[in-house]
Amino acid sequence: MKTLRKIFYWFAGILAALVIISYLLPRTYKVERSITINARPDVVYGLTSNFKLWKLWVPWTKAIDSTAVFEMRGEVASMGTSWKWKGKILGQGEMILTELIPGQLVGYKLSFDEGKYQSMGRIIIENKHDSVKVSWLDEGDLGFNPIGRYMGLFMERMMGPDFEKGLAKLKTVAEERKDWPVIEEKLWQPQTSLIIRDSAGPQTYGEVFGKAFGELYAYCISSKININGAPFAIYRQWDSITMKSKMDIGVPVEKANQGKGRIEIKTFPELKVVQVKYFGPYSKTADSYRFLDQYIRETELQQDGGPWERYITYAAIEKDTAKWETIIAFPVK
Repeated sequence: MKTLRKIFYWFAGILAALVIISYLLPRTYKVERSITINARPDVVYGLTSNFKLWKLWVPWTKAIDSTAVFEMRGEVASMGTSWKWKGKILGQGEMILTELIPGQLVGYKLSFDEGKYQSMGRIIIENKHDSVKVSWLDEGDLGFNPIGRYMGLFMERMMGPDFEKGLAKLKTVAEERKDWPVIEEKLWQPQTSLIIRDSAGPQTYGEVFGKAFGELYAYCISSKININGAPFAIYRQWDSITMKSKMDIGVPVEKANQGKGRIEIKTFPELKVVQVKYFGPYSKTADSYRFLDQYIRETELQQDGGPWERYITYAAIEKDTAKWETIIAFPVK
């Protein structure tokens, strides 16, 4: 009996000592890693502010946990957007975007086990002229929990290597995309338009577009219809061998009661699109289409109709083809 009592006292004493020591340990922790990336700030920001693209560079993916299920809620790169996951290896966790400064900062709240463990993370992007310095840090308050205080001693060893792997992969992915334009997910509002349906091939695009836009603008002037946006074309069908297209060529208007001849009225519903701004001649838009196609596949979106081109700046108002601005977009769902 005395032996058991001694063991109990020893155990209680050791436990008390461990608790006392825990309160001498730091209450907070901070893990930080940095890397230099030869890419524009907006490219790095696009990869880090969009949770759909984190799978391209973070270590915590289905590659290490095939049971993991991921879910994003909210709009891309928006305050309050969350990214949740649950898996046998990765456990249950959630990130919520809390700070966003385009091209400079992505801040988030990280929690595990239904909020039992929480921390704050930041990805800081510093422009260095021809490159950027990217710093990834996580910091948390361990509170008065003795076990938490001891866990704080291992946070550097637990998180640091993963941060290094993630930043190294981010560097690879960003530098592969350093010439990409900014890709955005947008919500286009409903619009009424006048359209002409036509087709064209490599030798007739200029003629077909010129004639259609001439008819549309002339009809708007004669009918006193107000145009309220950039002219556009929707490519309904595309033959990659003959390079021929069937398309709707149109202009958005405030209001129209009827068409005339081959001019029709059409009201387009609200559209979710993925878009880029392209500057240059129309003959060199192929890369923009390729970038959009890759983005749509990576984010697991689905194309919902043919691509749009909105002609913001064009030959009638700007002679320098390098300054021609075109918004190229794919409707998605």
